[in-house]
Amino acid sequence: MSSIVPGPKKKLEEDITAARAGDKPLDASALNPSAPRQQELTGLDDWPDTLRATVEAEHARVTALETNRRRTADHAVPALVSSVDQLLDEITERLQADKPRLFGKSTPAEPSADLAELLGIPPDELDPVPGRGQHRTALRTVKQLRSQLKDLEATPDHSRLTRLTTFVVRLAIVLEGAPEAATTLAPIALSRFADAAPDSQWNATFQERLDSWQQARHTLATR
Repeated sequence: MSSIVPGPKKKLEEDITAARAGDKPLDASALNPSAPRQQELTGLDDWPDTLRATVEAEHARVTALETNRRRTADHAVPALVSSVDQLLDEITERLQADKPRLFGKSTPAEPSADLAELLGIPPDELDPVPGRGQHRTALRTVKQLRSQLKDLEATPDHSRLTRLTTFVVRLAIVLEGAPEAATTLAPIALSRFADAAPDSQWNATFQERLDSWQQARHTLATR
């Protein structure tokens, strides 16, 4: 029985669709056959699916930028936006599950300085316990991040994408390993991002960011 093998253009369309759906990462070199082969990431086998897909999509985008293939990087944006948006879904669910209540729930613990450091929050910015107002503001900020994602997908700004992706990945990692941070630290982190507070990871290379994220997951797993 004969079979029909999709042509290169059709295959690329299928790969992009699969990447948007989170079924498999998009190899930046597939967008440009003459491009250097993208180095495969390692050490992500035990990562949650959405986090892994986001990191892989970010790697594809950054690799294209580093090899002066702006159009290829632009083509990698939809897959990245889709994965980051899914992470924001998970962050929203965690925030809503742990929102402060007036009655029937104990007072949250004091914010952890160690967890704050993983999120880039200076010790002098740790509030005793973020209240209901800060929590509502945090949820509004997440909605604003979604709006920014849509804008960035329509008109890619790679510097802004780096900042947004870096922030969301790091917050998702901390909430995965320390769910209690949704009440004590996530509102502070979201407020700092909304205020464009300086973050050393914004100017870091992809490998430096990846090393930091992997170290954070290891730290959280052994705490």
